[in-house]
Amino acid sequence: MALPQWHGFIDPVIRIMADGQIRRNAEIRTAVAERERLSAEDMAEVMSSGEARWANRINWAVFDSMKAGLLVRQARGQYRISDEGLRRAGESARLTHQSLREYEPYRAYQEISRHPKAASAVQVSGIGEDGAAVVVESDPSEALEQSAAQLNQVVIDEIYRNLLELSPDAFEHLIPFVVRALGYGTDREDNLKPTQRSGDKGVDGIVWQDALGFDRVYLQAKRYSEGNNVGAPEVQAFSGALGQFRATKGIFITTSSFTSGARAVARDTAHYTLILIDGQRLATLMFEYGVGIQVDRTVVVKKVDQDFFDKF
Repeated sequence: MALPQWHGFIDPVIRIMADGQIRRNAEIRTAVAERERLSAEDMAEVMSSGEARWANRINWAVFDSMKAGLLVRQARGQYRISDEGLRRAGESARLTHQSLREYEPYRAYQEISRHPKAASAVQVSGIGEDGAAVVVESDPSEALEQSAAQLNQVVIDEIYRNLLELSPDAFEHLIPFVVRALGYGTDREDNLKPTQRSGDKGVDGIVWQDALGFDRVYLQAKRYSEGNNVGAPEVQAFSGALGQFRATKGIFITTSSFTSGARAVARDTAHYTLILIDGQRLATLMFEYGVGIQVDRTVVVKKVDQDFFDKF
């Protein structure tokens, strides 16, 4: 079962608080997690900020329920149910985001909060009485995370487009620098060495793993157009070259992709490790390791340190 969105936790939050007890946020989160039987897998999922996703979603369910008037903030970080919340908890109907929107204070809060909402963060949770779709937006933290993911994908797509526009020679000279950024190689001056065209035995580059050059990674690079996939014969040829060099590691990189036969050849090699990297994976690795990109801007997202306020 997938982890519920933040609005899926509104109902269990109010049901738990219906006993009239005053609880801290952490206590509410624990009680909701137990009531909803969140799995270890659910609770292991983290956001890009490092915060547990399940905890973030329950926090927003608590906060929005308070804004609607179903919960009351008793003290810093402490909540109790309101009379209206108790009344709604006595009803059999499940409480949803649409339930919160029945209250004017909540609608006003949504109007003035100006949360950063990405188009991908909008979800249809059901159909209203008038037949219109009921739209629910992700919480602000997840909307920001999704927006960042969209921006990152745009950059990755641009990297891929630039790779396709390189000449075959330029692509071959690029690859050793990418492999170096991945952590392969040493600081020796000739660490990144494209091979010469004649007598290279199907190897386009070599990266040394140690200062003396005992351990090496052999590279093969093919700048192919999209749809012109690398097949088993090309990978077999590179595999044979690795055998001639008595290599233990090889990386075959292309701007296109690999056929199932090519992947089978790499998978079945017995005496050395042969890694295949297609164009999309290459673009993603270049993005992740900062090759060919620069930082455009840095956005600092802050949140309240509840532990600080709880000390007073």
